[in-house]
Amino acid sequence: MADIKKDGIKDARRLFDPTLFWDAESVDIEQHADYIIGRVLDFGDEKDLKTLREIYADEKLIGVVKERRGLLSMTRRFWSVYFNITLSGLKDDRGRASTESP
Repeated sequence: MADIKKDGIKDARRLFDPTLFWDAESVDIEQHADYIIGRVLDFGDEKDLKTLREIYADEKLIGVVKERRGLLSMTRRFWSVYFNITLSGLKDDRGRASTESP
């Protein structure tokens, strides 16, 4: 995170693959954190994930996995296993409470 802060880069389109944000003109890494995290977790590659984890703390990523509406179900399941999150009661990709367990 230090290098990114030092460089003053705030537009996610300059930090990640810009095709992740095809539907946005500019995406601020502070103002649009949940949106950025969701897109990278759903569609990012290894380089994007590395950058994401340099910018945001795991607690922020876990919060998005738990609460982000629209996150793909397979993405939510993968990251819930990775972060050891119980899926019961989490929202599915349509914002409904999930009854799955990992």
